[in-house]
Amino acid sequence: MSSPTGTTPTTASGFPFSLSAVGTGISAAAANAIDAHLMEIASVRDPFVGDSQSTVLAIVTFPRDDKLSRACDGKPWHDVQLHMNHGKLMSVGSKKIQEMFSPKAQARFRRRLGFEKQLPPGIEYLLDFTPPSEGPELADLTAALWLPRMVKLWFLAGQYIPDPVLETGLGFPTRPLADKSVGAILALGHDDVCNYLGCLSDSSEWQTKEGLPGIVEDNPSPQLSHIPSWRKVEDYCPIRHRVAIIRVLKAINGEGLLLNSAVRMWTVAQVAISLDVPQVVVDPITQWLVAAPNTKFIEICPERAFQLAYGLKIPSVLIAAFRILVNELAIDYASSNPMPGRPQLTWAQRRRDDYGDYPSDPIEYASRAFADRMNDTLRMLQSHTVFGRLPIRIPEWDKLKYYGTLIASTFAPDSPLEATYHTLIAALLSAFQEWINKSLNIKCFSGSFGSRIDDLTEAQRRHYIPAAEYRSLFGLYSDLNPTQRLLTPFFWNRLSLVEPGVDFIATIYRGKPISRHAQNFNLELRRAIADGSIVPDPNHTAIAHPAIAHGVAAFADANMSIADRRLIFDPADFHYALSNAVKQLCVRMGSFRRDSFHSTTYTTATAATTTTGGDGGEPESGIPFFLSDHLTLALDENELNYLPIWADGLDDGSGGVFQDVIPEAEMGPSEPGPGYHTGYTTAGTVTDSERGGWGGTVTSGFERGAAMSIVSMSDLGVGDLSLGGGNNNNNHTTTASMSGGGGGTAGGRSLQVQQSNAAAATNSTADGGGRSSWATPSESFTAADDDESVYADARFAQPAPHQAQGQAIERYVNEADDGGLPGMEYDSDEEMDFGSDDDDGSSTLDGFEEVDAEEAR
Repeated sequence: MSSPTGTTPTTASGFPFSLSAVGTGISAAAANAIDAHLMEIASVRDPFVGDSQSTVLAIVTFPRDDKLSRACDGKPWHDVQLHMNHGKLMSVGSKKIQEMFSPKAQARFRRRLGFEKQLPPGIEYLLDFTPPSEGPELADLTAALWLPRMVKLWFLAGQYIPDPVLETGLGFPTRPLADKSVGAILALGHDDVCNYLGCLSDSSEWQTKEGLPGIVEDNPSPQLSHIPSWRKVEDYCPIRHRVAIIRVLKAINGEGLLLNSAVRMWTVAQVAISLDVPQVVVDPITQWLVAAPNTKFIEICPERAFQLAYGLKIPSVLIAAFRILVNELAIDYASSNPMPGRPQLTWAQRRRDDYGDYPSDPIEYASRAFADRMNDTLRMLQSHTVFGRLPIRIPEWDKLKYYGTLIASTFAPDSPLEATYHTLIAALLSAFQEWINKSLNIKCFSGSFGSRIDDLTEAQRRHYIPAAEYRSLFGLYSDLNPTQRLLTPFFWNRLSLVEPGVDFIATIYRGKPISRHAQNFNLELRRAIADGSIVPDPNHTAIAHPAIAHGVAAFADANMSIADRRLIFDPADFHYALSNAVKQLCVRMGSFRRDSFHSTTYTTATAATTTTGGDGGEPESGIPFFLSDHLTLALDENELNYLPIWADGLDDGSGGVFQDVIPEAEMGPSEPGPGYHTGYTTAGTVTDSERGGWGGTVTSGFERGAAMSIVSMSDLGVGDLSLGGGNNNNNHTTTASMSGGGGGTAGGRSLQVQQSNAAAATNSTADGGGRSSWATPSESFTAADDDESVYADARFAQPAPHQAQGQAIERYVNEADDGGLPGMEYDSDEEMDFGSDDDDGSSTLDGFEEVDAEEAR
């Protein structure tokens, strides 16, 4: 094969296909990608023999079909023998590989591969990694290795040139690499079966192209095709399958793994999972997924990214994809006319894919919880108690509520002070509702900033939406209901652009501005204070706070003291505190206009760590987002708890069970077995985060209910639980660290094991092994007891009447006293034969095979 220049350059190593970028018209990056591609193919076809410790010979045989057996270098694929180290193979912990070392499997491999009489020199074990040619195992492997649609199209990410507008994100000066194509070394590698050897000499196929319509499927018309025929790879390829197996085996040997295409990345990942060695490929696949701007794969195809991250246990990718999928599905759930199942397209027209089946779908549960939380938030914002339920306290509102209590207990409903008070309250709520309605209006896209949003989001969506299907985001947003709009960042961005104080105070209510209603109330309030009708407590927190004095001069006499000024209501100070509270709420809910939060008093810990969709990155995962400015990705802990506990930062020691905290029992056992009195318990506590993020917020059933756990029993770490002894006058408490089965650890968290007061009152001693034993005769049921009637007495003891199990035992005891046991009536003359000839053998261990003695040796 000739190079693009017509010559065949050679490297110092003698490899004949190495390219030079000098004078060829090909970029250095493309030349490097081609060179690496060819060298990797050669190393896979003829792997390194190994050292003297390589006592295992791994063999992969290829189909005898010349049409399917040629790589990009023009050479055919042939059977591969790979020398491997026995210790390395066993150390990966794969049960599937360990079973291959069994005597029975070894005998089968020798017969199949023709080594029945003698193994090659230095080889002690023979492993055949060739995929099966038929049967259910092949069907499962084919399904797993079947290429998703976006995986087959991803080479276009290395050729598509994004709009330069993507470089500058909203609220941030630049987004490095957002407007760049994915590098050739990550995306433009070719399949292991090549039907067009010109793929190496045609440099245009390894570089960016002008005029591509995006990372979209090909046009049905051949004249308008933007995908070469040789780039249209098979959904499943037996050659690709076998080459991926060799790559995984080489990785086990400690050799490097080159992932230069989405096709190769997907195939290698599925092969590693099928061989039960996912940890061998986790690092290179993680690097492929998180290397900017290749992170666009997570945003364009979050379903497959989620599936990969779940199977390989990659927390950062899992959380990033989870946020996208939950937000998109939550908008569907919040629809006024929800559709059964998931719509084919998201609200922003991204084509959905499959993300696999799970015992309890974490995305579905989290999406419903997210939609409910936003619906509750909308009701809160539209309620008459909104000013007391925002995340930051509003002192002037506290003052009004304090006066409302005094006025209601002192004045008649038709008094002037009562009337001006309620009018002022209604005016403030009316002005705020106008603020909310403006933010819900689609005119949030208007003006220069709206034009900036439109240009940015449209450039992002053009990556993956075909021109024939394209609708403007403005039109799509207008179809959303109010709750759905809260699930987008556009509402929160518009809400964060707070109304100026002058405009807010000038808002008209019943023909008068808020400033006039405030003056009328203050006038009546001062009269009531002067004549002693109202005597405010100067030490009450509502009026003891320092005056902010933004507009107090307009509502107070010049000679009024600071103490007197604190007594009156100041709408300017009210607006100032309200603005900060709204900005804080917007940050929590995912507003990306952080550059508009310029208030000098706005300093909170959460503002610096809030995760948003358009801020160019995600603090928890470190993965930059370039195409998700139309999404609100600020999920809270309640939604993230639906992920498995091995995901980063989510292993709180609960074992993945999410429900209300059960107060500690103080009565101890009420009967033998698991029955306990719980009538006397400590008072439960609920934190602000459990209420939904701020005090008083209405919570949904998902936030407080018990969710179906998607965590297997092995994740609970019960096997590592160790209980240490100790004495305590009230409760016996033991802490034990837990480690999750998925690799995450509780990191200092503990379990508390509570011993009842009755047992704790007895002497407790710790044995040498660190375990404790308590002298509790009522709970001792061993045959070694001095009194052999202890167990019988306990078994038929009078149970607690409130226990359902106890009531059943009570009936059992009563009937036993009458001379009969329920369910055990039979003729005394009839023999009960438990070993009759009718036994079908189901009680034996099925599948037990006798191992040949010679084979075992």
